[in-house]
Amino acid sequence: MSSDKTPLFEMQGISFVANDYTIIEDLSLTVEEGTITAFLGEPGGGKSSALKLIAGIITPTSGKLLYNGKDVSMMTRKENEAYRVRTGFMFQNSALWQNQNVYQNLELPLRIHYPKMSAAERKKRIYEVYTLVGCEKPITIRPAGLSIGERKMIGFARAIICNPDILFLDEPTESLDERTTNIFVSMLKDFCYNKKHTLIYVSHDADFVKTFDGNRYIFDSGVVTDKIIRTKSNEIQD
Repeated sequence: MSSDKTPLFEMQGISFVANDYTIIEDLSLTVEEGTITAFLGEPGGGKSSALKLIAGIITPTSGKLLYNGKDVSMMTRKENEAYRVRTGFMFQNSALWQNQNVYQNLELPLRIHYPKMSAAERKKRIYEVYTLVGCEKPITIRPAGLSIGERKMIGFARAIICNPDILFLDEPTESLDERTTNIFVSMLKDFCYNKKHTLIYVSHDADFVKTFDGNRYIFDSGVVTDKIIRTKSNEIQD
């Protein structure tokens, strides 16, 4: 049954070209609030670029990205800030500041989005998420002293530190051991199923995709070659 409700995100004919190479071509899709959406496909198919485009991290060469019916490129600064605080992005390579320790990496989003938050409040929130992701290294360590999997989980901690209700994840379980994967999946299940927030992710991990079954877009050479749409996907748990 169709709905008259405005989609959370709508990509209208979006293309993305870099160095004269077309990475995404004429992409159109919608994401409803409170659903789980996967961008899948072989390496080089454009799925990570599509994720960064819908998250607003990179700007399309042509086409429009709408958020709650509003053209993202036409947002005021205040509107854009309100949007950013609702979202969290976990990068495939973690993208941590190498010259900052873990505490400082986690503190930065709070300083940006909540400038009036006290140092004590920031510290409390930082230790909450640090404990949540199960990292056992000192919080004063720099990223170079962490394993790839530990850096990934700090990247996830940074993505959730502002309590977003929209999460973008790029290959989230890559390089995670079984223990860390279980912690991570448990947190995501709470995010999706209990809180009914919106999850959009890229993954090649078949078990992860099965766990978070939802709407799927299959990418190849910058275009969607197949799609499977399941409504109310995050009301169903494996």
